[in-house]
Amino acid sequence: MSLVLSKAIRLVDLVAAGTNKLGEIAAASEMSRSTTHRLLATLVEHNYLTFEDGKYALGYRLLELGEMKRRSLNFLDTLRPILNRYAAQTKDTIHLAVLDGKDIVLLDRVFGERQLRINSYPGLRNTAFMTAVGKVLIGNLPPKQWPSFIKDIPPSYPLSSEQILADFKQAQRSNIAKDIDECNVGTCGVASSFQVNDRLRVACSINGATVYFGGNRLETLGEVAKNLANDLKSALDDRLHNVEFDLRNVGARR
Repeated sequence: MSLVLSKAIRLVDLVAAGTNKLGEIAAASEMSRSTTHRLLATLVEHNYLTFEDGKYALGYRLLELGEMKRRSLNFLDTLRPILNRYAAQTKDTIHLAVLDGKDIVLLDRVFGERQLRINSYPGLRNTAFMTAVGKVLIGNLPPKQWPSFIKDIPPSYPLSSEQILADFKQAQRSNIAKDIDECNVGTCGVASSFQVNDRLRVACSINGATVYFGGNRLETLGEVAKNLANDLKSALDDRLHNVEFDLRNVGARR
């Protein structure tokens, strides 16, 4: 990758993380103040960043690109009615997520009817091993890859590396994983996953404030999450079948 491009991406990442003043950005990026200012000005010119009252912020071009990416994942429109149905059924928040490096990225989110809601949105990124969706996706990878996901466990994290690996193993066996007070204190979730195509596996999860998952409700919802994954997969298979059927009919009419 071009060195200049790498530096520009680094600046966008720093601003996204909350570093918003020129001096702070230059220090964090380990670039000179003049180079940092020049790159920031270019990013502002192209709307990847904004500059107001001496502070930088993410620009609307990133929002536009995010929406373009969402539209390119046209299978999400097929899945949305099922997500809505399960959100209504469970009253909890439903997530769709994929792995991106050592993180997960949310593709979609549907709120349930709970008064307390998870602060999530499409595009949100979290450390994979800390989330139910991440665990179930990692569990579907070859076990030799698992240790690479847990190299940087925070000292205060509630689970040991052995316990996290056991969660991956359980996800491999059952295609179900859960997190309790791991991604955020006071929240939990249970997830399953399904294959979209040769390259893409997607996780779906049922999430909410821990107070709504008393008793063995989280365990019970494991099968519900698995049913959700199966329903989502069936909807995609039906869509593909209908497209192939239409194409065959077009060919037959020629």
